Amino acid sequence: MISILIPVLSLLSIGMEISDNSVITRPSQLNTSNEQISSGLELLERNCYLCHNPKSKSHDEIIAPPLWGVKKHYLEAFPDEKEFKSAMLSFILNPKEETAVMKGPIKRFGLMPKPAVSEEDLKKIIAYIYENELENPAWHIEKDNQEKGKGHGLR
Repeated sequence: MISILIPVLSLLSIGMEISDNSVITRPSQLNTSNEQISSGLELLERNCYLCHNPKSKSHDEIIAPPLWGVKKHYLEAFPDEKEFKSAMLSFILNPKEETAVMKGPIKRFGLMPKPAVSEEDLKKIIAYIYENELENPAWHIEKDNQEKGKGHGLR
């Protein structure tokens, strides 16, 4: 029993979490202050949730993919923190279909417009996305579970 608890407590002590959908969130950076976190979250909510709202009630209500899924795809393509942040910033500053990580949402929603947000604020938003667990909309969890049951889920 003790041999099982030690690794579990070790994971908890560094802030690593495993979500219901088998995504391991990145541990928060030890030098990230509460002010930086709240600033990133505030900027994210103010500038991104208009289109990427995790509180949407259904797949039919959204006008852009959930950020939980965006983060998942970026982590799969760019597991290194520096590459993740660079790739996401590059796409947001100059959205092009050929550089998009997620082609499906472009077919459904069209290409993301360049947001009217400073590069400095975009870096704060991207740092928040990388360093924190994002909410996965309930309808998205249900959709993923249905697809997994049919053998079409993301792994």
